[in-house]
Amino acid sequence: MKISGACLKSLVCGACERDLPEGSYSVEQRGLRQSSRRCDGCVASGNQLVLIKKGRTRLEADDCPICQLPLPLDMKNTSFRPCCLKEVCHGCVLATRKRGMLDCPFCRTPASEKEQALAMVRKRVHAGDPLAIYFLGNQYHFGQCGLEKDETRAVELYERAAELGDKEAHYNLGCLFNLGCEECDAGNYDLALQHWMISAMSGHEDSLSNVKTLFMSGLATKADYAGALRGYQKAMDEMSSPDRDEANALGSEMIHTIIKSKSD
Repeated sequence: MKISGACLKSLVCGACERDLPEGSYSVEQRGLRQSSRRCDGCVASGNQLVLIKKGRTRLEADDCPICQLPLPLDMKNTSFRPCCLKEVCHGCVLATRKRGMLDCPFCRTPASEKEQALAMVRKRVHAGDPLAIYFLGNQYHFGQCGLEKDETRAVELYERAAELGDKEAHYNLGCLFNLGCEECDAGNYDLALQHWMISAMSGHEDSLSNVKTLFMSGLATKADYAGALRGYQKAMDEMSSPDRDEANALGSEMIHTIIKSKSD
């Protein structure tokens, strides 16, 4: 990989976060992105990346555009609107339906048939819209909107969307190439624990279950599991609202039935 002169003059270590000269890094480390790059000293001493130790704070872009609460990580509790390319939580969908509004909860576009919605998305895909590319990848990933399940095509679309800067596409690729599971399968339980701790504290239930499994197997401490549990509960509280609680009580299948009721 070719490194620009400007980049060589400013190489920041992702572990100690110091701006160090080129000679402080191996050729392999210089080729990595800044957040994943460690200086020779940190590599030798085993210092972990800041990203591994702390994870990332969710951005405001992760919020539902209507209620402004962080969107649930489980996609079954949200709905993507092809008309405006917005992801809306089911709490807001239910709230608008209770008010008698049957169009899009965000942009008020009338509901359309699956074929029409898919045509709108494909038009945006051809225009290079990363959100539309990500959405189409989802449809192939899960076999929705009348498309047959095709994970190879889904990965192609996710990678294209990720290259255009869509973070959800990065997340889905991460799920398909699950880092925690890869490390666990390789016997690197400490690294697997760190990956799962980060995602559990972001509200990912399966990761919390994996941390519990490591704890029950003696591969994680009671403090590790307690910390993951507290972080998970905090994330869930931040994503909670009365409307979302009601939508969860109804179940995702019922909500999707309500969403489709306009076109029936």
